[in-house]
Amino acid sequence: MRKRILYLLTILLVSALILTGCRSAEEEEPTPEDTTEEEMPMEEEEEVEEEPAVRYCDDGLDGETITYYSQAGLTGPLSTILGTAFVNGLNDAIDEINAAGGVCGAEVVLALTDTQYDAEQEIAVYTQTRETDSGLFSIATYGSAATVALSPMVNEDHVVNIGAGLNTEATYIPRDGWTVLVAPIYSDQFAGFVQFVSENWADIKPEGAGDDIVVGVVGWEGPFGAGATTTESIAYAESQGVTVLPLETYAISAEADLVTPLQTLALGGANVIYIQSLGFGTAQAIGTLRALEMWDTVVVGAVNWGMNQDVLNVLGESATAMNGMYGMFPWEYWNDTDVPGVEQALAAFEGGGYDDIDKGVGYLTSYAGVYAWADIVELAINNVGFENLTGDAFFDAFKELGLVSGLGILEMDVRGETRSPRKSQVRQAQANAEGGVDFVVIEDFFELPDTRPPAE
Repeated sequence: MRKRILYLLTILLVSALILTGCRSAEEEEPTPEDTTEEEMPMEEEEEVEEEPAVRYCDDGLDGETITYYSQAGLTGPLSTILGTAFVNGLNDAIDEINAAGGVCGAEVVLALTDTQYDAEQEIAVYTQTRETDSGLFSIATYGSAATVALSPMVNEDHVVNIGAGLNTEATYIPRDGWTVLVAPIYSDQFAGFVQFVSENWADIKPEGAGDDIVVGVVGWEGPFGAGATTTESIAYAESQGVTVLPLETYAISAEADLVTPLQTLALGGANVIYIQSLGFGTAQAIGTLRALEMWDTVVVGAVNWGMNQDVLNVLGESATAMNGMYGMFPWEYWNDTDVPGVEQALAAFEGGGYDDIDKGVGYLTSYAGVYAWADIVELAINNVGFENLTGDAFFDAFKELGLVSGLGILEMDVRGETRSPRKSQVRQAQANAEGGVDFVVIEDFFELPDTRPPAE
């Protein structure tokens, strides 16, 4: 009996071991799903690598040079207006850019040629430059004579003229031209001044003046002096109920007679005088208004160039005669030390050891303008490569940027058919406790009326 029981227990134990082994084997075998995963692995999404944007500047242009062409009056009767201040600004900015590695590694070289601000010489210098450098893509000019004379030439040659001569017709006829300005056209500035006077007449009008605003414009003979009073700017003034008397002009000469034109405007009922000249011409107008005892009977305003250090230099010990004059001012100035670009320019100016008489807009705008130009050149090279740097490539890059800032000091605007900035401040010359004059912001940057001629 015992043997039978042992036999049965042995059979049960063996059976249990067999069943346990079978279960372990089944658990170790992969399931159909596992088999599928091994035999048919999931396909991973193919990663598409984007081509990196080509930046030619990464390659560097060591050993190459890029020329900053500039033509201006270094000698002659008008050379004292800008003096050497703008040249110092050009050189200091270029030196700084080169010390920081240049433009894409290429050294910037200044080519500055004297034109005496004479139209024929402006043409001759530009023509010579064009023949010498077939790759010419930009020039910088400084007077209305250059803007007017070179406009059709740069349009044909596809060379960008960055100009300080703010002539309306030369810039905007035809539209989409190749002349780009560092400040608003003169007609926009004049219309902006009329707007300012009209909106603030009750607060700024001379004692005894009525409600009617009559503006007399006195300017130099030639396209610059006539730049404010275009058909469009006069139409704007009339739309504001402001009368603009016929333009009175005077010779570009230190011996010019301003008594007759200013008395003519006074007889016409002018209670606002707008000065469309610069340098000694503005100083002459201020002195004559004082001598005729007209200063306190009219509101006096000036185009942007009239609100400048060089006018104070000419006035000399009589600088406070400028006290109370308003001026259109489309840039930041030396007293705007909260602007980093102004601080940078100030450090460069002080580092150069220059005299304070050169501390005007000429240095500031030239210094800032080089930096703006360098930004455009770098983008053009990044877009097409150094060997393809042409006027078209430069202008395409300019338009791609649209609104170009020169260290926050100035702006250039090529958005759409725009070729000049459209904003300005109004500043006032105010005598300070030290016997000098400060240019104080009266109205901060505002949009100017649009006085561009109709598109052809």
